[in-house]
Amino acid sequence: MTEHIIARFVFHPDHASQFLFEEGKTVSELQLDSIEETLDYVTQFEHALVDASFLINGRVVELSDFMEQAE
Repeated sequence: MTEHIIARFVFHPDHASQFLFEEGKTVSELQLDSIEETLDYVTQFEHALVDASFLINGRVVELSDFMEQAE
C-alpha cells in the first residue's frame, strides 16, 4: 500500500524563523512519501517543535501523544 502522509509541524516561536520564510508563522505543512521520511523530519526538527500532526492514510497521529507516553 502506498503511504500518503501530510505532516503539519508546529515550531516554537523562537525557532520558527530557522525553518519558515514568513515572519510570525509557526506552522508548516508538507506532503511526505514514507514513515521513514516522516521520522527523519521529526528527528531533525525535534529541538524546535512544539508539536506535529500527521495524516497517514486517513488516520491522524499526534506527536504529542507519543511524547507524553515517553515521560
